[in-house]
Amino acid sequence: MSITKRRNSGVDFTASRLEFLFSLFHVWSLAKNGVFAFVSSSLTKSSKMIVVRGPQIRASNERVKESKIYVSEVHIPGYRKSKLPFILHDYERNYESNLINVGSDGGSSLESPPPVAERIYEDKDSISMIPYLDGYLLHKTCHPILTPNECQMIIDEAETICKQYGWTTTRHGNFPTTDIPVVELPDTLQFLRRALYERIYPLMRHQYRHFLPDGRNLRVADGFVVKYDAEGGQKELSPHRDGSVLSFNIALNPSHEYSGGGTWFQSLNDAIKIEQGEIVSHASSLLHGGHGITSGKRYILVCFVILEGYDQWSMRFYNQVRNL
Repeated sequence: MSITKRRNSGVDFTASRLEFLFSLFHVWSLAKNGVFAFVSSSLTKSSKMIVVRGPQIRASNERVKESKIYVSEVHIPGYRKSKLPFILHDYERNYESNLINVGSDGGSSLESPPPVAERIYEDKDSISMIPYLDGYLLHKTCHPILTPNECQMIIDEAETICKQYGWTTTRHGNFPTTDIPVVELPDTLQFLRRALYERIYPLMRHQYRHFLPDGRNLRVADGFVVKYDAEGGQKELSPHRDGSVLSFNIALNPSHEYSGGGTWFQSLNDAIKIEQGEIVSHASSLLHGGHGITSGKRYILVCFVILEGYDQWSMRFYNQVRNL
């Protein structure tokens, strides 16, 4: 197994030897008990196999009928490490490390952010689609969750760092995006950690409350900024399924800066478009793709979300809803 690290990001998606041996045993155990589900699709124009998109998934261009699905940190051991940078611990939610501000007179003062205050959401805050049980599998917010300044800060940091190191293009197997991991964007990571607990997790707990066994265990396992560029860059992303339980993407720039775009869903046979700061969240196993842009640049923040401690439930849920 090869280990690839990029700019000391602190995240290694390759499990240790012991984790790997445990993973092999667990895979054998799950297969023995019939837990693994399989994807079979008649698929895309390119006749590529529809597979899941995640950090450890090896995809194939061959015309094969089946592929095993992996969606939790038991099945993708790398998630045990990759989730850690996004976790805001209990002591941080009440009193984060003091920040030193240097005044114009050369003196310094100590300040700390206020305690985490979770937003409260109602059904009217989202447009919900694709019914499942008593709830829905796809949601689009009616109002921005991030401000224009917050969105621009993320774009600016991504572009600044990528001018020096370049955008990644091979992180997600057969369905890669032109992106940069959030863990390589220190300001964005610091901001997102708090935004997850104050704004995004409460939103997703409300949206998926009808079938999540414990919404307090939502954890981002991978986050990255994606860049679509109609002039010489990536313009679209083929239909695929993500290797997680839930996924969300946030529009970082206004829609008037590009033509086309949006997230296409097979269940709707249409693309969902959002404005700057708005969120589209969905069950990760729904077949979806990045609708092509024909002009301009489109930036989005994408996150894969797992449900910590509910690995078997995650597998069952993934399999139950993937064909809806």
